[in-house]
Amino acid sequence: MTIYVVQPGDTLYTIARQHDVPVQRIVSDNGLHEPSRLTPGQVLVIQYPKQVYTVQQGDTLGNIASRFGMTVYELWQNNPQLGGNDRIFPGQQLVLAYNGVKRGTLAVNGYAYPHIDLSILRKTLPYLTYLSVFSFGAQPDGSITYIDDANLPEAAREFGAVPLMVLTTLAEDGTFSGERASALLHNPEAQAKLAQNLINYMSQRGYGGVDVDFEYIPPADRERYAAFIAMLRCELGKHGYTVMVALAPKTFAGQKGLLYEAHDYALLGQAADDILLMTYE
Repeated sequence: MTIYVVQPGDTLYTIARQHDVPVQRIVSDNGLHEPSRLTPGQVLVIQYPKQVYTVQQGDTLGNIASRFGMTVYELWQNNPQLGGNDRIFPGQQLVLAYNGVKRGTLAVNGYAYPHIDLSILRKTLPYLTYLSVFSFGAQPDGSITYIDDANLPEAAREFGAVPLMVLTTLAEDGTFSGERASALLHNPEAQAKLAQNLINYMSQRGYGGVDVDFEYIPPADRERYAAFIAMLRCELGKHGYTVMVALAPKTFAGQKGLLYEAHDYALLGQAADDILLMTYE
């Protein structure tokens, strides 16, 4: 695979000839809706198929996968033009394998609102390890404000991704409430109730864990927040659930600002199973 940056004067034809791949492959692999309009600085993925199969009359993704010792999941990953769907037609070319050696593995997380466009969801899920459903509200008394998560947990598991509940302290106005977080962190009984409510809901809906995203926590609650995450990991871990925590992107330990001060990288890194670094901040 090559990551190519479009230069002034480039066309898809010249790029395709330079890399010895069909123009249509660049179009489909990059989802180009207007192939004739390229912008200098635009990034294109150039992939090099090793084995390609031409769909025959009567083929299905299932029998093609079985014939070549693959899974439908792998066919979706290798062929982004399928959009996570099983509709194929005679004459269509499917990539079974690419040239090159895998350099390692990585875990990929994606956030989704319940109203996400289903075509975008299905197109993206083959490449995700986790799907974080945004968001469930943690209340100071340990109760949870639930959302209509539609069929997101089921969709994630269909594609082999682990659905996560995103747990926030969002207030009614849509902003993060440090006061709500602090009240919960000072109440051990409420925390225990919250853990049990999470376990109950995840069991019912098929979630695989929780991503805790508490922001603007008072700096004085720094250690309490880490202890809360450790408690969740202990209690949820007994049932096989994972606990992640979303961290503000600090550049040094003593960074000032309400977003950063209560997010202690060392303590939270020890407390959680994994962390999600909010680099978009």
